[in-house]
Amino acid sequence: MFELRLRTYWADADRAGIVFYPNYYRFLEQAEEELFAAAGVDRLTLLLENHVWMPRVETFAKFMRPIPLGTAVRIHLHPQLKGEKTVRYDFQFFDDTGSEKIAEGYVTVVCVDDVHFKATPIPEPIRAAIQRAC
Repeated sequence: MFELRLRTYWADADRAGIVFYPNYYRFLEQAEEELFAAAGVDRLTLLLENHVWMPRVETFAKFMRPIPLGTAVRIHLHPQLKGEKTVRYDFQFFDDTGSEKIAEGYVTVVCVDDVHFKATPIPEPIRAAIQRAC
């Protein structure tokens, strides 16, 4: 499990003063980026060096309560390598002041080659970085 703490800002919220739901996915992207950094590598460099991309192919989220503007949150990211070509990131969002779960879900990512965009095995350096960070 990888954990990221962050604070929400004005630009994250809608007119009601709560985090606009697409921003949850932006926060997840940030958590994934930080997961690779925690493993001591740069995600983009790994992708370019290995001639692959890792597009999202499925997402699901369940929202328990809104995140008010200015709230600090913790994101728990649980990567699971599924076979040779897929990684699923299960996630939970928590209020940073306690243990109340705010949201949960998953994002499924498939590795594709950078020329034909066809599914291909996750290169070992990427696989190792995901495993090392958790």
